[in-house]
Amino acid sequence: MAPPNNPLTGSIDVLGEPGAVAADLDPAHRERHRRRAVVEGVVVEVTITPVTQCPHFRALLKVPRVDSAVPCSLELLWNGQRTVPGVIAGTKLRCLGVVSFPDGIPTMYNPRYEIITPKKVQR
Repeated sequence: MAPPNNPLTGSIDVLGEPGAVAADLDPAHRERHRRRAVVEGVVVEVTITPVTQCPHFRALLKVPRVDSAVPCSLELLWNGQRTVPGVIAGTKLRCLGVVSFPDGIPTMYNPRYEIITPKKVQR
């Protein structure tokens, strides 16, 4: 298997990791409780913990489905951080991590992420 990131740029090597399918983010499919996957979507919500609590940063990612018009949600949690650079509402991300289902919610803990920017049209 190829390494999970490009050593020259630090970006996620999409060819080396499997992309997520709808079953990977559906808690009803219990064939594999956890699976490493690459997921792309848009951040729709971020939550920052108060100073009095243990630091963690939470972002809700809306992932479009191929087979349905309704996108599914994936929770991204970074433990030990109050902020994550570049992760704000409206940002398009590509994340690499293990999808698990605590309390039936698809979640990635401390995922690697890459901000996806729109490609410029060259003239």
